[in-house]
Amino acid sequence: MSTEANKAVVTRYWQELWNDKREEVIDEITSPDLRFHFPPGQAHQPATLHQWFTTSRRAFPNVRFTVHDLLAEGDKVVARWSYEATQTGEFLGQPATQKQVTDQGLNLFRLEDGRIVEMWMSGDSLGLLRQIGMLPA
Repeated sequence: MSTEANKAVVTRYWQELWNDKREEVIDEITSPDLRFHFPPGQAHQPATLHQWFTTSRRAFPNVRFTVHDLLAEGDKVVARWSYEATQTGEFLGQPATQKQVTDQGLNLFRLEDGRIVEMWMSGDSLGLLRQIGMLPA
């Protein structure tokens, strides 16, 4: 696949999955064997993307991502992103707080045959937990 085709798949990940809330896109753009790589201490380490999407959607149903940069080389695409959301549902045992949260980070995607097969994610999990009151400021 070309770098432009890979970038198009990653764009679908952000826009169609997260912003348009179309969970069926997961099965269209990812490998069934998708491997997540989270940094130590990541607040939420789901087993599958479906699980991550469901948990996030319940806790932060109005989440809206903005992709600021999308760079590709070979089979990899890097996205620099930010989001805004309101915690209107339970998250990691924390009842809904109605607090607005923001975060920013980077994802590195590796693609094969037009599907995401690996994803590395780096965001500010501790900052998110502070914003919803699970950790002291």
